[in-house]
Amino acid sequence: MSIDHYYTQQDGKWVRIDDYVFSKEWRDDERPDFHTDFWVDLAHGGRLIHGSVLIMDERYYFSDREAAIDFYLEGWKVRQALDDDGKGIGLDHSGLYLGGRLIHGLSIHGDPPGHEGEHLRKMLGRFCEHLEDLEGEE
Repeated sequence: MSIDHYYTQQDGKWVRIDDYVFSKEWRDDERPDFHTDFWVDLAHGGRLIHGSVLIMDERYYFSDREAAIDFYLEGWKVRQALDDDGKGIGLDHSGLYLGGRLIHGLSIHGDPPGHEGEHLRKMLGRFCEHLEDLEGEE
């Protein structure tokens, strides 16, 4: 899984910053100040939208710890995706990052705090075992 959309707040409104995250070609005076140590990842999913199941991962950056915590606890509800009937589809999972580290919830990759990377290792299974065997031989 990967993050589909990145957001930050400017003048009290959520602004998508995907172009700034993916592109390294901007002038210094254009570059937004969105990289902080505080963010929330949301993984939406579960209901049909226009005839298909929606699975969307988003990251929201915050200027301070309190704003990130408030959003993680309740604020995300105003940002949740809606189905064809206008009902919130809810979350598959979410993660709160403070100081640049996952402290509660799950990462986009589904790992609990302190176990980052385990989900990926399980997915890759035998390949990871092979790499570990090679490291042990050195």
